[in-house]
Amino acid sequence: MKGLIWFILPPLALWMGASQNLSAQCVQGDCLNGTGTYVFKNGDRYVGQWQAGQPHGQGIYYFASKERYEGTFKFGKFDGQGTMYYPDNAYYTGSWKDNKKEGRGRLVYRDGRVDEGIWVAGKLQTRLSNADKPTQTTSTAPPPPSTTNASTTNTGSGRNNIAGLRNCNTTFCRTGTGYYDYPDGSRWIGEFQGGVPFGKGICYYASGDRYEGQWANGAPNGQGVLYSGQRATGAVWVNGHVMHELSAEEAMPNNPVRVEVTRGVKIYAVIVGVGRYTAMPSLRYTDDDAYRFYSFLKSPEGGALPDDQIVVLVDENATRENILRAMRQYFLKADKNDVILFFFSGHGLEGCFLPVDYDGFNNKLRHEEIKQIFLQSQAKHKVCIADACHSGTLNYGLAAKGPAPVSLSRYYEAFEESSGGIALLMSSKAEELSLEDHGLRQGVFTYYLLRGMKGEANANGDNIITIRELYNYVRIKVREYTANVQNPVLTGIFDDNMPVAFYRF
Repeated sequence: MKGLIWFILPPLALWMGASQNLSAQCVQGDCLNGTGTYVFKNGDRYVGQWQAGQPHGQGIYYFASKERYEGTFKFGKFDGQGTMYYPDNAYYTGSWKDNKKEGRGRLVYRDGRVDEGIWVAGKLQTRLSNADKPTQTTSTAPPPPSTTNASTTNTGSGRNNIAGLRNCNTTFCRTGTGYYDYPDGSRWIGEFQGGVPFGKGICYYASGDRYEGQWANGAPNGQGVLYSGQRATGAVWVNGHVMHELSAEEAMPNNPVRVEVTRGVKIYAVIVGVGRYTAMPSLRYTDDDAYRFYSFLKSPEGGALPDDQIVVLVDENATRENILRAMRQYFLKADKNDVILFFFSGHGLEGCFLPVDYDGFNNKLRHEEIKQIFLQSQAKHKVCIADACHSGTLNYGLAAKGPAPVSLSRYYEAFEESSGGIALLMSSKAEELSLEDHGLRQGVFTYYLLRGMKGEANANGDNIITIRELYNYVRIKVREYTANVQNPVLTGIFDDNMPVAFYRF
């Protein structure tokens, strides 16, 4: 939800003992009952979970005065386990209640001194013995979070690259870098502050998972990527919990792709099929859809794409990170004469497609992310074809793929004659479902899509099938087969004569 809401007694007002109403802006997500980002009139910002219009659950509160609280909230107040970071690099980590330190906690000062003990109403009441001695600090570092979703044990050689690094189990690492071995066998290699892992580095979990990014309080805190088997989750984390997934640009900002400039036309394609979901009902024929579409693009009618211009990702390989990485790898090297084509067959929700690692909340493949990569590509022709429920919410495009006329060379010449653009061919309207059929052993949309590209959509008899001809054919056939339950959609700014296939008879 985006819009203007009233937030009564925000955390800052409670922290300062004030009572006031602020009118401010929910800039992302759901700031009533969900996960969202809220910017206050005084410049403060909150990112995290909400309930009844108040921060409730895990979140991060950024003060305009440069303090930052990361941890648990209870109806607008710091309550539970959390860490407050101060502008002078001091920090407190431990228990909170009603915006005050309450219970066991640890205050680490800028100069490395430590106050650890039992706090009451924000004041240290009972100091733990020897809490401020360096020999005690490393033993109190909380263990890293468990990663029960790991599917492989791939620790890599990186965890053993510790030559020349300080052993912070035996040495007090007030600042700088070093390594620390947790009791469960996990290892942190990175920055330290006040004797504990804090800052940027890598945690090699005993399970075989790996986390790279910002760390505090014995868990991912801040921006980072968790690698678990073939799955990579780039996110903003709070105490090991995902608060906000990162886009491909945010997660991989330093991965430039060089544009390959050539005189002729090249077609680059990324083909995705997902059926083996864990958080959604499984689909039976999406892998067939993807492989058949892939085979067509490899054929002369589809453009005879060479291996270095096409990739197919099916089921366990079709993770969000893999899909975005492949799109960047192939589409961003296209030059102004080229064609890029993205095909997806699988589940969809409004505003997104669902990769195999979608868990019911995380790892959606948002339409905005696809659009962003399309806009970054220099390609003249940009085509997205999706056989997924609610795919019509990706409104601004075209639909097709690459093929040509009676000879393959004529097909590629047709791309040069067309003015190009972005076309999105979606299997259904935003509010509709997209159907599979046991008799066809395919998605209904993909079945007629391929039949049309193989010649049945050749309405004017010139043997070059354009995007408009393909859409007109597919729309009629899918509506007939589904009794008007499913209505394909073609959107975007494109030339109706953009070729998508050629017919060889």
